Amino acid sequence: MYDVIVIGGGPAGLAASIYFARQKFHFALFAGMLGGQTLLSSEIDNYLGFQLIDGASLVKKFREHLMEYAEEIELHEGENVDRVEKANAHFRVTTKKGSYEARTVLIATGEEHRKLNVPGEKEFYGKGVTYCATCDAPLFRGKEVAVVGGGNSAMESALLLTKYATRVHIINLNASLMGDAVVMKRVLSNSLITVHSETKTTKILGDAFVTGLEYEKKGMLDVLQVQGVFIEIGLIPVSGFIDIVRKDKWGQIEVDGRNQTSVEGIWAAGDVTNVTEKQIAVAVGEGSKASLEIIKWLQQHEEIPA
Repeated sequence: MYDVIVIGGGPAGLAASIYFARQKFHFALFAGMLGGQTLLSSEIDNYLGFQLIDGASLVKKFREHLMEYAEEIELHEGENVDRVEKANAHFRVTTKKGSYEARTVLIATGEEHRKLNVPGEKEFYGKGVTYCATCDAPLFRGKEVAVVGGGNSAMESALLLTKYATRVHIINLNASLMGDAVVMKRVLSNSLITVHSETKTTKILGDAFVTGLEYEKKGMLDVLQVQGVFIEIGLIPVSGFIDIVRKDKWGQIEVDGRNQTSVEGIWAAGDVTNVTEKQIAVAVGEGSKASLEIIKWLQQHEEIPA
């Protein structure tokens, strides 16, 4: 029986794990990918102590800090959680490898990329379709590519891709781009980027690899000859594995000011919650705050051996 199980290895879950390790709690950390979405950030310049750092380097720092407490942490890296449910007075966490019980649970699973759900997206994933320009941009050197989306992530991806691709097309469903004014100005002034407004992606084409993108504009279908499609249409919370806590209409887990969910004994922190600010620094703070609340709860609810 664990004192606490932490689900999620992003900034919120890692910050909380440091606190639990320092308390020498019997706890486990389940992380599909240590670092979470932070790994995919190309440039971070608003995290205190680092004037400019990329996501992979920051996650390396996180991991090094975590490993200072390796003896106190039971790390299940690469083991995703399928279900969380009540088990008498405790909670049962189930993965494909087994079931684990804990007195408390902290959910810090963050968000994942939203899918387009068009023909060809699933079939050509890893064959020209990608959700991470930071990871895959160098693979498209000398090629023509499309970025689907119209927000900050789409614009930043397009700018990064201009370092490698011969031409970058932004396929934007809306009439104009939306996001940071400085980033938008850089996009609109870049001669390698073409913005297609009020344009809907309808299909991704290919044989062994992507060869084109079919789109609809003003009721007419046409095709762009591209060798890569980067999908940047936002993120959705990773919360489908738990149905016993209250969520909002977007699937975000609702928490109070102490990160407590609607179920006593379950807390949540970071981007998976209804906290509006989705930032690395905020997630670290939320994870730390949640861990302090869990520590207090465990101290106040000490179990007496039978």
